[in-house]
Amino acid sequence: MKIVLSFFLMVIFTLHVSAQELQGKVTSAADSLPIEGVHIVNTSQNKMAISDEKGTFSLSVIKGDTLVASNINFNSKQFVLGNAEYLRITLNPAVIQLDEVRVSNLPETEADFRRKLVDMGEVENDNFVPFGMKPNKPKGKIPINYDPTYNNSLKYAVTKPISFLVKKISKEHKKKVKYYETVANQGNKIVNDKKYNPEIVKDLTGLEGDDLTDFIHFLNIDPAFVKRSSEYEIAAHILKEFEVYKTGRG
Repeated sequence: MKIVLSFFLMVIFTLHVSAQELQGKVTSAADSLPIEGVHIVNTSQNKMAISDEKGTFSLSVIKGDTLVASNINFNSKQFVLGNAEYLRITLNPAVIQLDEVRVSNLPETEADFRRKLVDMGEVENDNFVPFGMKPNKPKGKIPINYDPTYNNSLKYAVTKPISFLVKKISKEHKKKVKYYETVANQGNKIVNDKKYNPEIVKDLTGLEGDDLTDFIHFLNIDPAFVKRSSEYEIAAHILKEFEVYKTGRG
């Protein structure tokens, strides 16, 4: 009888602590919209899931596990899992604090500034820092092990065929590739925003309000141009187009 009772209690305990597949959804506290690409990590079980375009996810858990939800555009959230068959996670948008990007210490007149641009000569180095501007942060980079360009190349397939096949079918690898691509893209966006933004246009042209907005629409600068150009080239382009803009308004 004791043996049967002990076995019965052991079965109940095993069922109680066995892992379950928890379904959930992640939304933004700002607009209640679903968030794609949130990493939900079960630090107790060393498991991870990533929310899809609908914000939904599925993760293996046990009551009492510690979960961490994180996304580069939102503040992370950590909590201990209680009794939950369906988990709703709400994240607050993160405020990305950029370094100041205003052009300072400029000459008093536009003509003086244009002369200084001409005197600078041609830019041959991406590390060149124009007059009155701060250097950019490094561009976002993807680790080579998760770089699709490298991992999908013929050379990689020939030299490392096993790794090539494993990465092709590994869901975990694909999740990490997506994560690193997101981080790199965010880093590049920050760099582009520092090279070209309304404050820079305002300081170069002296325009404000609706006139500034109208001129920025007139510029219609291609993001690809901002990415490949230096701050010097962007400033020169803005001033050149400003002359055309003033002529058209005159």
